[in-house]
Amino acid sequence: MEAEFFRSLANLCNVYELPEPDVSLIDFPQNVTTAYMQVKETLKLKDKTADCIIIKDESHSATLAVLRRFDTGMCLYYIPVRPLWNLMQTAQQQPLAEMLLSVYAYLYQIAKLPYYTENDSYLFGEYDMLQQWIDEADDEDEEEQQYRDEQTEVMDTLNHAGNRLVTLIRDNNYLLKWEANIKAYRQTEDWDLETECLADQFLTLFKEYPDRTLFDNIHDELIEPEETDRIRMEQYVSFYWSSNDCFYDMLFDTVNNEFGECGITDEPTSLQLFDTPQTGIINDLDFEKRLFELIDKLCGILNKYDHD
Repeated sequence: MEAEFFRSLANLCNVYELPEPDVSLIDFPQNVTTAYMQVKETLKLKDKTADCIIIKDESHSATLAVLRRFDTGMCLYYIPVRPLWNLMQTAQQQPLAEMLLSVYAYLYQIAKLPYYTENDSYLFGEYDMLQQWIDEADDEDEEEQQYRDEQTEVMDTLNHAGNRLVTLIRDNNYLLKWEANIKAYRQTEDWDLETECLADQFLTLFKEYPDRTLFDNIHDELIEPEETDRIRMEQYVSFYWSSNDCFYDMLFDTVNNEFGECGITDEPTSLQLFDTPQTGIINDLDFEKRLFELIDKLCGILNKYDHD
């Protein structure tokens, strides 16, 4: 353990050009503790985004590593489905709908975003709970009954439309004809530069990271076993129905209340071990940074089409 730790310490200090702590006069295990605390503090002063930790697993007894987390901003990255469904119902908007279907297909098939009508998704359970509230409601007057009827109609629509649309974004052809869909949209009268650029940026991300998923930089091994109340990636990034319906406020209030009881959030984390000499600093969060920025922009554009 001692020798392994100090080998990794030398490797880390070499890459970050840090002075190695002099603990030659301190006995084990205090020498390891002292050296670790010193290098952790020195590294943080040099790079505020870096955190030094000790890895202990099946292959390592005490190896230094540096991690960086991508700050997701405690936001819900929920991509609405209804705007795309609305576009699909209008012949004039078919080129835009086809281009967005390619984007959705990428997010679903490659990036692995969960989809709200699928049983194993977090939001499936949330919508199911809303359905139970509707079924158990005891409406006392006509106005309440009318509101309940509206909720029932919306719930039927979001399930029907959601199930129909997910069969489309499972189709690999939407990935194969992505560039053709962008070109077709460019020829339309309603062409919008911002929307085309967004589709292009998603396509570029796909080409640069053809197999990368949302979950590749989630390191479960870094979570303490007792941290069971955690917000998982699949809970705060997902497809959902709409930001402009009778369930929006209830859905988000319920989700936020549940998350308020959690002590930790899964966030993309770049992890570099120093068990062997390293050629340089690794900060493998470019994909996540770009993906989350693009999802945020996508939601902003889609909200223009999210109406009855």
